[in-house]
Amino acid sequence: MHRILIYIILILSCGFLFLGSGTSSTKEFFNKIRSLSQVVKLVENYYVEDVDMDKLIDGSIRGLLETLDPHSSYFTHEEIKKANENIKGDFEGIGIEFSMLDGYITVISPIPGTPSERAGLVSGDKIIKINGESAYKIKTAEIVKKLRGPKGTSVDVTIKRVGVDNFDITLVRDKIPIHSVLAALLYDEHTGYILVNRFAEKTFLEVDAAMDSLEQLGMKQLVLDLRGNAGGAMTPALDLLDTFINSNDTLLYTSGRIRSANSVYYASKSMQDKTWPIIVLINRSSASASEIIAGGLQDLDRGLIVGETSFGKGLVQRRYTLQDSSAVGITIARYYTPSGRLIQRNFDELDEYYLDLGKENRESIDSLKADSLIYKTKQGRTVYGGGGITPDLHIIDDTYMSKSTQTILYSSQRIIFKYADNIKKKYRQLENFNAFNQIVKESTLDPSDFFQWLNNTAEKNEENRLEYNEDSLLLNWDFINNRIQSEIAANLWGKDYRYYIRLHADKQFQTALDNFDLAKSFVE
Repeated sequence: MHRILIYIILILSCGFLFLGSGTSSTKEFFNKIRSLSQVVKLVENYYVEDVDMDKLIDGSIRGLLETLDPHSSYFTHEEIKKANENIKGDFEGIGIEFSMLDGYITVISPIPGTPSERAGLVSGDKIIKINGESAYKIKTAEIVKKLRGPKGTSVDVTIKRVGVDNFDITLVRDKIPIHSVLAALLYDEHTGYILVNRFAEKTFLEVDAAMDSLEQLGMKQLVLDLRGNAGGAMTPALDLLDTFINSNDTLLYTSGRIRSANSVYYASKSMQDKTWPIIVLINRSSASASEIIAGGLQDLDRGLIVGETSFGKGLVQRRYTLQDSSAVGITIARYYTPSGRLIQRNFDELDEYYLDLGKENRESIDSLKADSLIYKTKQGRTVYGGGGITPDLHIIDDTYMSKSTQTILYSSQRIIFKYADNIKKKYRQLENFNAFNQIVKESTLDPSDFFQWLNNTAEKNEENRLEYNEDSLLLNWDFINNRIQSEIAANLWGKDYRYYIRLHADKQFQTALDNFDLAKSFVE
């Protein structure tokens, strides 16, 4: 209860400082504070069950901030630690991407350069014991507790692998990088592809290194995939945007009520600036830092934007630490692209803010033709405001997926991964990935083999039986086939090859590939 009283005293103090005394608004404010104090006491004294009052106050603070806008927020001390870990881009542990499959910790992929990869763990391995204790049906929180730990400490795991006896490995924990670049590959002789899933402190360095490596392999044009990238740190996004802008143009500016919230960010000319054509892929989940890059490249006529209108998150938060080491992120400004477009979309109806992403025709140019929403790029092209970045080429991902297909693809049992792991032995004898890729282009897998395996698996797993219809799966077989082949590729040659195979069936990427002449015209 002491913490609650402190909060109320602080709120009252702030009221005296900011509202003064004697005005009707001041009296109304203090009446509300007294009501809040009364409600807290009533709940503590009379609610039917014992109440965690700290949790109650945390919820009250969250509710207060959520009333302001969708992005002002409250963070407990533990949430701050986790957020800082994500931004800094590393933690300490053994380095695996895993899922709980059939009750066991199953390695989806060892993270390159980590203890797991160095120890020889491979995709499909199951961790059945940790330090001699069974890991069967272990909870996620326990997995993290047992496998993570300080650098230099060790953990013993027992591995179950198909075709060999169970064996023990001692893993010495190390710093594990959280990579922002999920894939970096050369799709054809001259086209590079880089997939970035977030923006953290090291993101620009990762992307820059990936671009240099691909350039060494012959890359002369780049597809930068920011689909599903919800943003993160602003500075690495500006650094990445700047590396494509060989001028001193404005990259971004912010505007707010207080002087310190108003800033202008300029490009700087450099001999290291990239001069080859770039196309950026965005979708409805591309937000914040992703929109800074897409909007800047579009407004300065430097890159082509392909896909769907982005999310529309253009509010700047500043973090303020509270006395108990929790913190609040308060919106202090708005982001604007070089042409003056406000990235943030309307959030008057907060209940609809996230649901509105599912509405049809959100990208329709007809809805954006009001004069107030028309802006001009550096070279005079028309672009549209209204929130988010509207792509130059609007290509929706309209792949129809039956309910049965969704069940199979997105099941927590990771059916596609399991089947790929089951049949990968057929492809081990191939001399390299190129031979496998040729098979992918020339033939598809037999759906009857998949259905037989699926039925056998279902019989063994009555408890978690999936409901599906084979005819419905056949409607989407080309897509399912692509996903299975991509998992085989990742299993045998590494995760970049998963994305390489997936790009074969990616409508937005293939559209980008067909429009590099337009992207080249910007550079020329």
